[in-house]
Amino acid sequence: MSNKKPYIVKFSGGRSSAMMLMKLLKNNQLNPKRGDIIIFNNTSAEHPATYEFTRKIKKIAEEEYNIPFFWIEYQTYEDSNGTYQWSRRPSYKLVNDQPLSRDNLGGYRYKGEVFEEMISLSGFLPSMVSRVCTLSMKIFVTNAFLSDWFAQKQSIERLGHYGNSPKMSDDDVIKTHKKNGGSVPKSILLSKKAFVRSCAFVREKQFWQDWTKANIVIDNKVLTESVVGNKAQLYGDLAVDYVSILGIRSDEQRRITKIENRIDEAQENQGKSLFNQPHGESIFAPLVDGNITQEQVIEFWERQNFNLKLSNTGLFSNCLYCPLKSKAKLQQIATLQLEQNIDKDTPESIDWWVNIEKKYSRDLVAEDRNITKDNTKFVGFFGGINKFVFEDIKKKVDDGERIDPELLKLDSAIPCNCTD
Repeated sequence: MSNKKPYIVKFSGGRSSAMMLMKLLKNNQLNPKRGDIIIFNNTSAEHPATYEFTRKIKKIAEEEYNIPFFWIEYQTYEDSNGTYQWSRRPSYKLVNDQPLSRDNLGGYRYKGEVFEEMISLSGFLPSMVSRVCTLSMKIFVTNAFLSDWFAQKQSIERLGHYGNSPKMSDDDVIKTHKKNGGSVPKSILLSKKAFVRSCAFVREKQFWQDWTKANIVIDNKVLTESVVGNKAQLYGDLAVDYVSILGIRSDEQRRITKIENRIDEAQENQGKSLFNQPHGESIFAPLVDGNITQEQVIEFWERQNFNLKLSNTGLFSNCLYCPLKSKAKLQQIATLQLEQNIDKDTPESIDWWVNIEKKYSRDLVAEDRNITKDNTKFVGFFGGINKFVFEDIKKKVDDGERIDPELLKLDSAIPCNCTD
């Protein structure tokens, strides 16, 4: 790896990425002056144990090794873009490693608020064929953050208007929807957009140093060649060259191949949106190079004085009720959760997913759509369905229905790659 390219450690909150990071730190492979950092994308749907584990890793990285470890979240803001029509635009914000509360307004959200803000802006649910959750809360947020970080500024600017209250009207929502080719009935559209319109309408100015206990000492003259205005360019001829360090194991080679293909394709597809693959990104997976498997990761953490307080099976991996997990696994999770004292208003509970699926699935009958497939009344997390899946799973659990053990052996419909 280059000695001048910044290393960006993408921390998922799991054991593999944590083992990788611990080894990088102990071997002094991260250099804060080069611009090396660690980032954790909070979706607000992580398991509480993940937050606790990530908090401990952040403390070690910053206080023992002086490597900044930023927690970042997807956030929207209101903007008119120089016109008289207001709309919501996606961005990100920095948060600290303690839960949001009245006494900690800079804390991370953990009740699904980030997830729902993203859904409410788009107006539809993520699915196997439209993984807007990964695209918005991971890829876009990381790229927006890096464009600011590589510019070597002291802060990120304020975004949004200076009014005392939101300016976006119902008419603005409807006009924007129609302009984008949408035809959802007014009442349904406004109900789905209600949550995002209730969120903060300004992204406040934030200073990097306020969000890390490490001393920020970045001083990389190579990066200045890519700065235009107050942003570092991630696309085109001036694109920043950097290395993303991923906690992917040697028994997950398929994930590496997929990322390598995505990077190769980006060189031909010169898209310049922050939702696209940056042109100067390369990847390094130390655990792959070291032939580290899941079994070795588990053994590593068994030797440490702390560990992620989740089972080693991967059943409770983030996000807990990800629709890409098999329905049998989702049912098993909900069954095991029955014995726990869980806040039903958080994504740790299947009740939250039941409510979100009902609230944001497309109701083809209510929208007066031409239904072309039998038994398809809704479109949501699981594609076209005739009944809500999470509600059905919850009913089976409440009725004490047993799960076929053979079904539990099946992998998720699509393997996890949301932290790639």
